[in-house]
Amino acid sequence: MKISDLVDLDRGLVGTVTAECPALLACSMMASREVGALAVVEDDGRIAGMFSERDVIAGLHNAGVGIFERPVSELMTVEVIACGPDTDVRDAADLMIQNRIRHLPLLDENRYPLTIVSIRDIVATRLATLEADNEVLRAQLQEIAGG
Repeated sequence: MKISDLVDLDRGLVGTVTAECPALLACSMMASREVGALAVVEDDGRIAGMFSERDVIAGLHNAGVGIFERPVSELMTVEVIACGPDTDVRDAADLMIQNRIRHLPLLDENRYPLTIVSIRDIVATRLATLEADNEVLRAQLQEIAGG
């Protein structure tokens, strides 16, 4: 299964901000949209970084509440771990686990963000797949035992 099968690419991104956006506004956007991360985009729309709850916590730890007046560019994660829409779900999960991230942007070939997949999306899909496989195996066992 491809990672793009988990999300509605036509829905688009839940949220993006520019690097100049004040951190407080970005936090407000995340809260109102009930998301844990935003894609930070350049003027041309390409991804410049990710701004997540972890960036806020790290900023608070390092510099205190004054971070909320700072631009997102001073807090965001610049080295973006991402994948393409054709990435296998298992590979995306491995990428997230290996890099200890909970939000994975899907980028097109020109580094424009299409959407962001959360670890919750992947876990829910993997769990549903395992449950379906389990039901098939149970049915096969019943058939063998009854026949």
